[in-house]
Amino acid sequence: MLSPLSSRSLTPAPGRRGALVLATLVALVASASSLAADPVRPELTPKLQGLLQKEMLQIEQAMQEVYSAMLQGRHAVVAEKGQAIHDSFILEQSLTDEDRQDLKAAVPQAFLQMDATLHELSASLAEAGQAQDTARQVALYGRMTESCVACHGAYVTDRFEGLEGADIPAGWGMAPSAQGNDPQD
Repeated sequence: MLSPLSSRSLTPAPGRRGALVLATLVALVASASSLAADPVRPELTPKLQGLLQKEMLQIEQAMQEVYSAMLQGRHAVVAEKGQAIHDSFILEQSLTDEDRQDLKAAVPQAFLQMDATLHELSASLAEAGQAQDTARQVALYGRMTESCVACHGAYVTDRFEGLEGADIPAGWGMAPSAQGNDPQD
């Protein structure tokens, strides 16, 4: 059985307090500087917020269905849901020209690139489903999950506080060619 820690073991020695404070400050500054961007949601119009939230809910539901289908070898469902995720692309929805301009003005280019990467990966997932290539499905699903986490960690920390300051690998959310490897392997 583990013995409880004494309060003395948690309190630094007087000479170490300054070093501990300095180390804590350095860690906080490093953590704050690692955040990729500010949340984009406040910059979006209410209409765009609603469309983006609707799209994200559709993607989340489809991703859950893909996971289950992969586990059960239901390739047709993987193909169908992968295509559905691809087709949910917000820039392909019925946005007015003003909505498109508002979106592009509200979000950084990297946000749009991450979104496009997710949809490209989902098209590849649909192809892997059609080809009944389970290993490729799993690899692509992993990449898609990385893209979601990277985007949420960079641009939606006002909703997903647990990702704020998270140590997310730099290549997550980027196009496979930018990551230096191909999900088709």
